[in-house]
Amino acid sequence: MNYKKIYSAANATAAHLIQGLLEQESIKTNRAGESLSTVWGGLQTDFNEVEILVDEEKYAEALEIISNYEEILRQPAQDGESWECEECNKVNPETFEMCWSCQAIRMTVA
Repeated sequence: MNYKKIYSAANATAAHLIQGLLEQESIKTNRAGESLSTVWGGLQTDFNEVEILVDEEKYAEALEIISNYEEILRQPAQDGESWECEECNKVNPETFEMCWSCQAIRMTVA
C-alpha cells in the first residue's frame, strides 16, 4: 500500500477531525508530524502541522470528501436552525458540528 499526502492540518485536533471523516467512509489513513505538534504545543509554526496520508488508490475519493467538508465550512451558518444527522436522523442544535447521539460529523448545513 502506497500512502500519499492528502491534507496538512493546522494541528492534531484538526487532523483527527479530517481523519475521522475519511475513516467514516472506510478510507484508512495515517498521520505524520503529530509528534512534532505535541512537542511544540500551541505554537503556530509550520512544525505544528500534521499531515494526513491515504492510500493512492483511495486518493480521489478522499479528496472529494475533504472538498465537500471544506465547502460546508465556507457556507454561512443559518442562525437558530437545527440540523438532522444523516447517520442516525437525530436533531441537533445548529451550533453542533458533531451529532450528540452517534458522534457523526455534520455533513450538511441547515
